[in-house]
Amino acid sequence: ANFSLDIPDKAIKFMTYKDDLVLDPFMGSGTTAVSCINLDRRYIGFEISEKYYDIANKRVDKVWSKKLTTEKASQFWK
Repeated sequence: ANFSLDIPDKAIKFMTYKDDLVLDPFMGSGTTAVSCINLDRRYIGFEISEKYYDIANKRVDKVWSKKLTTEKASQFWK
């Protein structure tokens, strides 16, 4: 099921702390992983569908790339 980041964001903020590990046994398109990246949590996800595995990988790579670029830029301006 597709859902916005609001749902995993709220659950992850409520039930975990920074650097905690979140397990998503049905990763789908990677929404929980994206939420974990944004909230500074670690994650492990499983997905048996090759289609969704590819979608999640591309989505997660894009979010990591943006986050790392933003962090490097913020360090530059300090």
